[in-house]
Amino acid sequence: MKEEKNFETFEPKKGKKKKVIIIILCIVLILGFVGYRVLENMQEPEYIPAPQLVNVHVATSELRSLYSTAPISGRINPVEEVVITPLASGEVIRVHVSMGDRVERGARLFDIDASQQATQLSAGVNQASAGVNQASAGVSAARTAVGTATSSVDIARTNVDRMQTLFSEGAISLQALEQAQNSLTQAEAGLSQAQAQYATARASLNAASSALGAASSALGGTIDNSQVTSPINGYVTSLNVSVGSFASPGVVAATIADVSELVINTSVSEQIAFRLNVGDPVSIAISVLGDELHPGIVTAVSPAPALGGLTFPVTISVPNESGQIMAGMFAEINIIADQRHNVVVVPSDAVIIRGGRPLVVVLDAQNIPEFREVVVGLDNGIFAEIVSGLSTGETIVISGQHFVTAGVEVNVVD
Repeated sequence: MKEEKNFETFEPKKGKKKKVIIIILCIVLILGFVGYRVLENMQEPEYIPAPQLVNVHVATSELRSLYSTAPISGRINPVEEVVITPLASGEVIRVHVSMGDRVERGARLFDIDASQQATQLSAGVNQASAGVNQASAGVSAARTAVGTATSSVDIARTNVDRMQTLFSEGAISLQALEQAQNSLTQAEAGLSQAQAQYATARASLNAASSALGAASSALGGTIDNSQVTSPINGYVTSLNVSVGSFASPGVVAATIADVSELVINTSVSEQIAFRLNVGDPVSIAISVLGDELHPGIVTAVSPAPALGGLTFPVTISVPNESGQIMAGMFAEINIIADQRHNVVVVPSDAVIIRGGRPLVVVLDAQNIPEFREVVVGLDNGIFAEIVSGLSTGETIVISGQHFVTAGVEVNVVD
């Protein structure tokens, strides 16, 4: 009985302990969940960034005149340039100018010692003169022979007439008449021969006289041409002779250039030629002088292409008040190829192509973009003519339009 009492006492205590443990575990779980929720609420809320707007640059469509230019290259040349080649040959004995000197027309450039050539030509003149004298003597002798032969013919003809009358009267024989006729035939043959000799003598005299004239002219020319002069006003741009050098015809001795005016001789296609008129202004870019554009004026336009070519020669005058421009510089001429007046234009970069269609991005007052199809006319690479699809004063995107979405606001950057 005692042992059973003890057993009953132990069992209740053990069950109570288990209940306590379960309660403690529940409390721990509740406290853990509550702590987790508290910590979760204490954390900062996750940051959700606002959507990024596309940055764009804009311009306004406007009404203006538009020009399209065609670049043409050419060299700047002096208005006149001549090559000096002497007409006499000989040693250069004196030079009066230096390269770069300004000379007037008729100014002496250099002198040639033509004495040796003059001596030779003088001998030729004397020989030609002797030939003339000899030919003159031949002409005189031939003239005398013609006169003698003429007299012989006259005598023989008179004798034939007389013998013919006597023969008709039976006073002479036929043989005597025939002898007279033979004498006349011989006299006429002698006259023909004398006349031929006279003609030959005259031809020889003419040839001798021409030779004398040429020799005399050459002698005089040699003396005159020994002093080489400038045929124009200008500057000495090259000088290839010096004292002691030998100058001769056909060899360039110097060049003279008139740079008081400068010109560009070039050519243009038929698409441009018919638009050009004398007096039209052009702009000229000379790379060695920087980015500044220089004015020019069209002074000549050929009405026909150059021989064997398809382009039309054009001459452009280049004013040079500053003196900076030099002959020989390379230039690029911008000639107006086409033009429009009072048309709607936008910067050329504003036009984009999508699906083969030209479009511009137009912004409303809230900077909401719209892709609008347009018809493009003249485009010079800087501005483009909008024939239809756009009005004056509309705001269009000129940079960043490839990244915008229709209907989605953009950010306009100044």
